[in-house]
Amino acid sequence: MNFDEIQTKIYPWIKVVYEADEDVPNSTQEIELKDEEQPIMQSWLGNLAIFYAVDEGDQFSLILKRDMPQNITIEELHDIATTNLERDIEFTFRETGFGGHGLIAGGNHETGSLTLTGIWQWCAEQIQDNLIVAVPAKDLVMMVSENDKDKIASLKNFVTEIFKDGERLLTKQLYHFDKSNSKWRLWGQAE
Repeated sequence: MNFDEIQTKIYPWIKVVYEADEDVPNSTQEIELKDEEQPIMQSWLGNLAIFYAVDEGDQFSLILKRDMPQNITIEELHDIATTNLERDIEFTFRETGFGGHGLIAGGNHETGSLTLTGIWQWCAEQIQDNLIVAVPAKDLVMMVSENDKDKIASLKNFVTEIFKDGERLLTKQLYHFDKSNSKWRLWGQAE
């Protein structure tokens, strides 16, 4: 990969990172990668991490340590990826069937929104409250008001149902976005 040729096609890519002793769903074997073969990543919150992927048109490939120029830091790579995401991807705020709201971005970039503070400030303004957010699958980002217990229960049920037979699953964890300081924290988990 020539970094100069791909840098305008790099995006943040959210994935689950499992602990060494944790069962990985739908997995039959583990792969151990040598240092230079490992993807570039940084922990985000709970069991989610931010990786960096190149849009190759018909697929996305993770950037590996061997692909990174020595003069680029992970912070600079993150800035490149989030700038590309803001420039290239349109996020749509929609109501959900269970009474919450979701972000739509074409199926591949919904969870990348977690890296864009401005979008979450805007979502909090739409709901007029702090947010409880679920990211049960790569293409599903759902949110409700932190003060609506019924909608929080519905959000948890939605996540539980997705995990029964959904695809591209990520996490049952729920996150809290505080609109006063743009900070995220782990909030809880669906069953």
